[in-house]
Amino acid sequence: MSFAPLPDNWSIKWSILLGPLVLLLSLVCLAPAQQPTPKDDAAPSVNDAYRIRSGDKLSVKFFYHPDLNELSVVVRPDGFINLLMIDEAMARGLTVAELKAGLEKAYSEILLNPVISVNLVEYVAPRIFVGGQVARPGSYELRAGQTLMQAIVLAGGFTRDANRKTVLHARPIGGGKLKMATFDVKRMLSDSTAPQEVLLQDGDYVYVPDSKISKISRVIEAFRAVIPGVGVGIRY
Repeated sequence: MSFAPLPDNWSIKWSILLGPLVLLLSLVCLAPAQQPTPKDDAAPSVNDAYRIRSGDKLSVKFFYHPDLNELSVVVRPDGFINLLMIDEAMARGLTVAELKAGLEKAYSEILLNPVISVNLVEYVAPRIFVGGQVARPGSYELRAGQTLMQAIVLAGGFTRDANRKTVLHARPIGGGKLKMATFDVKRMLSDSTAPQEVLLQDGDYVYVPDSKISKISRVIEAFRAVIPGVGVGIRY
C-alpha cells in the first residue's frame, strides 16, 4: 500500500493555522492567577462603629425562632431593651455587633445555638446645647458643630456683651454630675500657642457668660440658672 505524497506547502499551511492557537495557550499559561480580594478590605458598615443610644429603634430577629422576633424595639431611657424570654438587655453604649454577641450569649442558656441579627432601624441624632451670650441659643445637632468654636458659630456667634475669655464647657459624666472647664476663646483665636479646638460629644453644653461676669463661680451660677436641673453634683 502506498500513500500519495503530501504537497510541499503542507507544513507551511499548518504552521499558519496552529500559530495563533499556540500563542493563545502560552499567554493563558503565563497569566497570573487572579487573587481573591481579602475580606479585611471591605468597607465597614455604619453599624460597626455607631454606639446605640437611648431612644434608638432596633430590630432583633431570630433565624430559627421567628416567634421571638422584635421588628421595632426602642431603647429605654435607662439603656435597656425589652425582649421575650430574657425580659431585658442593656443596649446603650454598645455597637450593633456587641449587642448581637451579648444577646446570642444570653439566649444560649435557653435556646440551642441561637443565631440573632440586630439592625439599627432609627437613631436619635446626637445633640449639643449652646446658651448664654450667643445670637441664637438652643439645641443643635452635633454633626453641625463638632468643636467648641464651631458650636459658637453655629449659634450665631458672640453677642456684644459676651465674655469671650471665660467660655464654659460642661459634659455629663453620669449620676447627674457635670465635668466643667472654661476656655479663653479670644486667646485661642489670636495665640497659636494657646490650647486649640475642643472636641464636643453628645449632650455637651457650651455656655458663654456675660462680660460683666468674670469669676468662675459666678459663671457656674449663671449657667445653672439658664440650664435648670443640672446644678446637682457639678464638678469643676
